Amino acid sequence: MNPDQQNPSWRYLRLFNYYRSALALLFLILYLNGWTEQFIRPSDYDQQLFYWASIGYISACTVFMLSMHFHKPGLDTQVVIQTCVDVVIIIALMHASGGIRSGFGMLLIINLSLSSIFLTSRLTLFLAAATSLALLGEHIYSQLVIPDYREAYVQTGILGIVIFAFAFLTSVIARRMRESEQLASERSRELKSVIQMNEHIIRNMRTGILVVNPNGVIEMANNAAINLLGYTHIDNNATLKQILPELHERFIEWQNSIEYIQHKPVQQSHGLPDLQPGFSRIEPAAGNNSSTLVFLEDASQLNQRFQQVRLASLGRLTASIAHEIRNPLAAIHHASQLLDEVFESGPDKKLTDIINTQVQRLNGVVENVLQLSRQQRGTAEHIELLPWLHKFKAEYIASQGLDKHQIQIYVKPEDTTILFDSSHLHQVMWNLCSNAVNHSRMPLANVTINFQGGIETESSQPFIDVIDNGPGIDPETAKQIFDPFFTTSNEGTGLGLYIIKEVTESNRAKIRHIELPAGGTCFRVYFLQAPEQQISKVSSI
Repeated sequence: MNPDQQNPSWRYLRLFNYYRSALALLFLILYLNGWTEQFIRPSDYDQQLFYWASIGYISACTVFMLSMHFHKPGLDTQVVIQTCVDVVIIIALMHASGGIRSGFGMLLIINLSLSSIFLTSRLTLFLAAATSLALLGEHIYSQLVIPDYREAYVQTGILGIVIFAFAFLTSVIARRMRESEQLASERSRELKSVIQMNEHIIRNMRTGILVVNPNGVIEMANNAAINLLGYTHIDNNATLKQILPELHERFIEWQNSIEYIQHKPVQQSHGLPDLQPGFSRIEPAAGNNSSTLVFLEDASQLNQRFQQVRLASLGRLTASIAHEIRNPLAAIHHASQLLDEVFESGPDKKLTDIINTQVQRLNGVVENVLQLSRQQRGTAEHIELLPWLHKFKAEYIASQGLDKHQIQIYVKPEDTTILFDSSHLHQVMWNLCSNAVNHSRMPLANVTINFQGGIETESSQPFIDVIDNGPGIDPETAKQIFDPFFTTSNEGTGLGLYIIKEVTESNRAKIRHIELPAGGTCFRVYFLQAPEQQISKVSSI
């Protein structure tokens, strides 16, 4: 770093030397053009001394420039030497021009005052005292060697006092200016440090943060927000509408609403996490419109935290009521079986069948609730998708009585590897296949299921599609299929897809319903991609 930038006093001293050089050059020009004779009496004028003093002053300024360029000797030493040279030269010029009455001594006030900016008060007062003594010595010497020299002790004393006063006042002002400058510099460093720290904190926060102006233009986005939105970077002047239209709609709703309450997450496509947005207005500076802080959180992580609390409460509840519900159910079921033996046909037989069906359904609800309460977060395993699906297919068709051609597998690239709990993946795939079979509304022999997997181009995420040839799901129903206890079947509990969603998200994955224009139902699961260097094939189901 340039020393002038480290210590600005060097720059100020250089400016002072420019003034000194201009003053020396002015003296030489006055002498060479004979203008000094117009305001100096010939009897008081020593031309040779004036000339050589001017030449010496210019030479000294040149030496000062060189020493300041190399910064040798130190700053204080240079200021003292330069001040002493100023005093000697100016007093010599004053003597050559007729003494104290020539007015040259007034220049000492300026030079001593400027020098006091760089020096301590004690050193400044010492130089002022030495200058006053030098003025007095010059006056005594002039009175002794110059005939008819008029004494001016009063003027000399007054000039000495003025030099003292100005040097002292300038020194005090300079000291306070230095203290203020140092304080301002410290405050500036602290402020810069706080700004850098805040920027670092904001950039590395897990919560995504966007700063959006009233027109919806994104002014700043931290790393978490960029990652949550699925971008590598966000261009300048990009708008919220371009990045995520649904989030922009929420932003407009918040701007236009006095009491904005919207808890539903913003759903993103291509396996990106659902976002839970929050908005906070930034107080505007004078004359500026207020910007808005948009907080983005991964809704799945929030759901996981809520799920842990919910499951803890649900576990305590189900543990207490399972016994109370299952015992009466067992008694009812046993009683209906006894009635079946009594009523082998007729209307009463139909009634006992209804009892058995509803008991099994109620028992299924209890089982599902108990399953939710026992649900724990998955342990991520590296699973090579294609071999795993072949093993799963063999197990499923053997247990359900399907033919091999009814389940087709296509994975591209074939070495696609995912991070997922293998037991949870088995549960998810089994439930999806069971839904395809149970809700197909066709004979079992006509049901087909396709597994299509690979790496999605847009999001670079591994995925698998479970596609059946059933009647499909209408758009209105598709909005509610993952809600707990929502069902379109009289025999369903409404917890199947909800459990699948919870299990999937506990493994930091996503499940989406994909609408197919040609009919049928498609559920897509987006997985975390396993790093290639850590792949360890998992073949067990």
